[in-house]
Amino acid sequence: MAVFGDFCIDAYWDLDEGEEEYSLETGLKVRRVRRQRYSLGGAGNVVANLAALNVGHVQALGISGTDPFGEVMHSMLSDYRNCKCDVIEDAAWQTMVYAKPCIGNLEEGRIDFGSFNESNESVTERLLERLESAAARHDVVILNQQVETGVSSPKLIERMNGIIASSKKAVFLVDARHHLEKFSGALLKVNMGEAAKLLNEAPESLHEDERAIEFATRIYERTSKPTFITRGDKGIAVAADGKVSLIAGWPVEGPIDTVGAGDTVVATIAAALATGATPLQAATLANLAATVTVKKLQTTGTASPAEILAAAGVRYP
Repeated sequence: MAVFGDFCIDAYWDLDEGEEEYSLETGLKVRRVRRQRYSLGGAGNVVANLAALNVGHVQALGISGTDPFGEVMHSMLSDYRNCKCDVIEDAAWQTMVYAKPCIGNLEEGRIDFGSFNESNESVTERLLERLESAAARHDVVILNQQVETGVSSPKLIERMNGIIASSKKAVFLVDARHHLEKFSGALLKVNMGEAAKLLNEAPESLHEDERAIEFATRIYERTSKPTFITRGDKGIAVAADGKVSLIAGWPVEGPIDTVGAGDTVVATIAAALATGATPLQAATLANLAATVTVKKLQTTGTASPAEILAAAGVRYP
């Protein structure tokens, strides 16, 4: 597998709410961080999920800064024995970080890094060369577009479409928050809001089954490729072989955190397709895997084979 796109970090900063302290210089209240926790986000979390699924080989293709967050990202990716980190370091690039100050289980206002990146042309060319090489070697290539100012600009997507069209081996699976309409030749994983935007539809009644069937049908007819629409706790709609199937959501008890659940879904779908599963089988497995991830609070979680089987009530050997 190869994962190309916006590699990010989710930073959780646990704030201490003990004795108050105020800055002598500004008079403002000091916020003390008792503990820092970091997890891979965006394309990085897709890699983490593929690694958790024991995929044989994963190639990570993206850009990071040379800042301390970039060092953390490279270290975390390198910890996976089955991952080749081809994330290019660029001094002009800010590593994309979602910093989340937390008080107990409550998150305060997020602080984002890397929202104004502009890709360097020479770095972009190197990245595209690696993508083209990866397409010739891998079974599935996941294209992750997380940030509008990230790796996948409209101009770059045109170049990527050329690689998709010329690929004779790899299946391409796109998970994009922006510019979804510009991708061609790939399978799409979208949520209902993204599907509505792609089809120029109003977002009303997004949770109705009839609407999900309609959207999945229209996207499938537009792309002629299997289409996966995630629907939160209502499950997944999958269009393939000329028909649409609705996979019901699994019941989940207790508090949930949906951050990273979409990454689990796209990684599981890709891994299943690579082993010969049908789109319906892949979506069914991904739907179950997501129930594992959403139970993991304040982290961009992953789902292992043992955890997925346990969620289904099956004992892992």
